[in-house]
Amino acid sequence: MDALRHLQRARELIDRGRTELAESALSDAIDAAVLAEDLVMLTRARMALGELLFEQGRDEEAVPFLQAVVRTEIADGSVDREVKSSARLLRRIRGIPE
Repeated sequence: MDALRHLQRARELIDRGRTELAESALSDAIDAAVLAEDLVMLTRARMALGELLFEQGRDEEAVPFLQAVVRTEIADGSVDREVKSSARLLRRIRGIPE
């Protein structure tokens, strides 16, 4: 299964409240994106997993994924939204007002 399908599956699982399975699907999405060398999908999967962990109050676990997103630069701007959202979540984790 490719990264996009894992990511879509994770979103479906989140919608159904199956966060533990969604977390696994997001890890699979990350692995698939790495294997495919797809930086856009890797960034989106990391953002989704970081956000899921943050929403569960698992800030320490979320930080490495969110930091990886913030460090991502793609010239065409395809992950700018994820980078901005990740930076916003990191500020919240650190208690920095927006």
